[in-house]
Amino acid sequence: MNLSISTPKAIRFSGEAGQGNILMGMVLAQALMKEGYWVVQTQHFGAQVRGGLAYCDVLFDEEQIDYPKSDTFDVIYIMHELGLPHLQFLKKNGVVFYDDEFVNQIPQTANRITKKILKVSPSKLAYTELKHLNVANMVGLGMLAKVTNIVSIDALIETMKENVKESYHELDESALKLGYNSIDKTYKLKNKHLVTRLGRGYE
Repeated sequence: MNLSISTPKAIRFSGEAGQGNILMGMVLAQALMKEGYWVVQTQHFGAQVRGGLAYCDVLFDEEQIDYPKSDTFDVIYIMHELGLPHLQFLKKNGVVFYDDEFVNQIPQTANRITKKILKVSPSKLAYTELKHLNVANMVGLGMLAKVTNIVSIDALIETMKENVKESYHELDESALKLGYNSIDKTYKLKNKHLVTRLGRGYE
C-alpha cells in the first residue's frame, strides 16, 4: 500500500517564565484544532514561578502526527534573551519574531539561517495602548497569526475565552486584535513535506 509521511510544521515560543508563553502555545494549539489540524502541544518550565527559561512547542499538520517532538522549527518566537539559544533550532528560511523590549539584538549567526527576522514590539504596544504589560503575549500571538496566516483571529479569540477568566476576555481580545492589526508583513510557511513510499499491506 502507499504510505504518506508528513512532516508537521513546528512553532516554539521561548522566553522567561511568567511572560505567558505557555498560554500563547495553548491558545494557538487549541485554535488550530478548531480549524481542522492535528496538533501536539508540549511545554517546559523550571521550578520558578517567574524567572528562568520557559518554552512551549506547537506542532500541527493536516495529517496525523506520529511523533510529539520536533528538533527544528518553522517559527521561533523569542520573548526574552533567555530564549536566544533556541535560534539554533530554526529551520532554514524559517521565521523569527523577537520582542525588542526584552531582546536587545539577535545574533548575527541567525542571518545565515534566514532573512525572515521580525523585530516586534508587543510589550511596548501592550503597555502604551492597553496599559497592561501582561497582555503582551496576546498582542504577540495576534502578530504571529497575521504574519503566518496559519490561524484566524476569530479562532484565537474564541479559544482565548475558553482559557482565561471572563474578567480578562475584553482586554485579551483587544490585545489579540491590536497585535493582528499592527503588522502588515506576511510570510508563507513552507509547504508540508510528503514522502510517498510503496509497501505491502497486512490485514
